[in-house]
Amino acid sequence: MYKNYLLNACVLVPKFDDFNNPYTIIVTSNGYERVNLTPSQLIDTDLKENGSSLKGAKEAAKAMLGTASVPPILIPRSPFSHVWFSTESTRNKTCHYFALHHVVDAKEKTFLPGETIVFLRNGRNIEVPVSRSKFMQRWNKASSYFLKDFFKQYISQPRYLKAEEKLLLKCAEVNENYLFD
Repeated sequence: MYKNYLLNACVLVPKFDDFNNPYTIIVTSNGYERVNLTPSQLIDTDLKENGSSLKGAKEAAKAMLGTASVPPILIPRSPFSHVWFSTESTRNKTCHYFALHHVVDAKEKTFLPGETIVFLRNGRNIEVPVSRSKFMQRWNKASSYFLKDFFKQYISQPRYLKAEEKLLLKCAEVNENYLFD
């Protein structure tokens, strides 16, 4: 139903109309779109189309990363999974979601400490009401999750490896120093 919205999305920005009804502004590479769902509902809908849920994705991230607070969300895509991370707790009304592969850099606003300007690949900038250090912590956690998933999916799975690569990985498992000697 909403799968196409997240496929090209860079950021999910929560908003409220005049009657306090939540909606989301989806920042894409080509512009903006409005959807009458919260960012969490939008991600949950997309995950359900892939046979999971937001709750399941959070539990999977917690199990893989070993952290309990504000886990990144992995949405299976081909050829690479998309990882989304939130700027703060999803209970907060100002919680933005960013697609990891669209974020380039983040800078603290000089005249407003505690707010950050996030630079996207498409040249746009988004201001978020969190400190740069908190944003970078979430961005790094999402990057780590993506790399672990990538390694699990493409490196450690035998079907993607040549025989020599399998042997090298097996030797590395047996003796970690093998690769460095």
